[in-house]
Amino acid sequence: MASTGICAYCGAPISSSSQKCPHCGAANPLYVVPVRAAAAAPDEQDALQFASTGTCPYCGGTLRSDHRFCPSCGAENPHFVEDTPRRIVHPRTIEELKEYCAERGMPLLRMRFFIGEDYPKPRAFGIYRDGDRFVVYKNKDNGNRAIRYDGPDEAYAVNEIFQKLLDECHNRGIYPDREPGAAPAARPVTRTAGGGPKPLWQKLLKGFGVFLIWPIALLVYLVQRMKSKKANLGLVLLVFFGMGAAMITTIFHLSLLVGLPAMGIEYLAEHRGDGYYRRADQAVYYKEGTQFYWWDPADDWWTPDYGTRSLSEDAFLGEEHSDDWGFPAFDTRRSGSPYTGYYRLGDGTYGYFDYSTWYLYDAGEGVWEEYCTLPQCPAGCREEGAWLRWELDPALGIPNARETFAIAIRTDSHSKDGYYRFGDEILYYYGYSYDPADNWYACGENGWQSTDAPTGSYDKAYLGSQYDPAWGLPDAKDSFAVATRENSHGRDGYYRFGDDLYYYYGKYYDPSDNWYSYDDGDWVSADAPQGSYDTSYEGSGWDFDWGDVSFTDSDTWDDLHPSYSSSGSSSSDSYSSWDSGSSWDSGSSWDSWDSGGTDWDSDW
Repeated sequence: MASTGICAYCGAPISSSSQKCPHCGAANPLYVVPVRAAAAAPDEQDALQFASTGTCPYCGGTLRSDHRFCPSCGAENPHFVEDTPRRIVHPRTIEELKEYCAERGMPLLRMRFFIGEDYPKPRAFGIYRDGDRFVVYKNKDNGNRAIRYDGPDEAYAVNEIFQKLLDECHNRGIYPDREPGAAPAARPVTRTAGGGPKPLWQKLLKGFGVFLIWPIALLVYLVQRMKSKKANLGLVLLVFFGMGAAMITTIFHLSLLVGLPAMGIEYLAEHRGDGYYRRADQAVYYKEGTQFYWWDPADDWWTPDYGTRSLSEDAFLGEEHSDDWGFPAFDTRRSGSPYTGYYRLGDGTYGYFDYSTWYLYDAGEGVWEEYCTLPQCPAGCREEGAWLRWELDPALGIPNARETFAIAIRTDSHSKDGYYRFGDEILYYYGYSYDPADNWYACGENGWQSTDAPTGSYDKAYLGSQYDPAWGLPDAKDSFAVATRENSHGRDGYYRFGDDLYYYYGKYYDPSDNWYSYDDGDWVSADAPQGSYDTSYEGSGWDFDWGDVSFTDSDTWDDLHPSYSSSGSSSSDSYSSWDSGSSWDSGSSWDSWDSGGTDWDSDW
């Protein structure tokens, strides 16, 4: 069995089975070659439960996320998570949720949770901020997106994704919502697509089902007595049906006694504050249970407002409607969300509704443009016959709204990646950022560089995703600007600007922090050089005509990878390198996580 001692260099606990200290990387003079795998020490059990365990990318040894250095080879752990006190218990902001996950060493990429990111690919849960709105979403297995929440309440949005994260953890026997050593916490109640937890009467009925066992047991007993001729059939039937009737009567009265008051309390709590409200901006609302409706004066329609969860008591007008208020009473016959699909509006224009957003067709430009979001709606959309369902008559010559730029990128941010021509200029769009305006590139004297979003019809300007050499421009997909967006290490290598030699190593988020210059046989951190990165690229291999020391043989490289001698490998700053190729521990650890256990076909 491995013994535990104290590191002579940093004073941290160190096991005799570790060749090097996992906290400072120093050699362990007490190292003993293990004969067989030993169980973790009792004081390490809690730590093992909350730390991620995987394989060292350099030597293949076992590595935990709370080890700053690999215990086997001493290499820096690219997935090290600082063992900080758990300050956040119930996050209410996106930043607090990020800190909550970091405190517990959650491998979010492996778990398929994207906090603060509009992730476009299938199999993902996420939350991100879009202006004043917070969006909680799920990307299903087929790539379609289901919106859980889209509104201004950050705390509500964070709680939605937080409860889903806990639910996925608990389903796998992992309890991040308890402190180490504590008993597993009760599973939290979460909202469901059906509107919440099961009603109390269903729980009571399920509980009383146990009483049905007694009549069946009594029947079996009496049948055995009848076979032994100690009881007759009439007595058996009389006792059985008598007991059954007594049990049914008892269950019925207990259900009335307990269930009705409980359901009444639940109903009163949900409908507290029902009635009419007028906000300071004169917007009129009606509350019914947990749902708010906004009155649209243009169409005289009550539209559900899924972003509003509560209103100030000062805005409350009353439970009963008054004609003096200047708007009609709430009417269920004139309320509800629009149907997804096409509309012919009163002024002869065509509209399309999807994902809580309205688009109008601009006949002059021949394109669909975003118009408004719920609860606002265009005038005329409620008129009889306005909804045209999901397809338009091809004879109208109107393009499919679902294939246009404005709508397609909401479903898949990369669906319209490609080249666009605006006048004499060709631009490239790469949907990396959730804000489409940040995703445009133009080719100038320094190659492809980020540029402002163009004006005009994107759909008319679209040339396709394939590069055409006839344009006389380099392929944007091979450019430094786009390649480093797709993969931070996509353009690692040597660059020459005049007589100066540089190396780019995409470790940090800001590309300007990733440049190193060759100075008198040594590599030092440098400011980003000026000029064309695309034409200055020399490749990833070292030419000894340039000097004696390559970047990967330099002290700077060693500083980036402590105790690691260059072998042509490179570390990754994400948990993606900890995926299927690694050996994961079984049991209740993060690395037993299997995202295939999630129902990716449901809306949530």
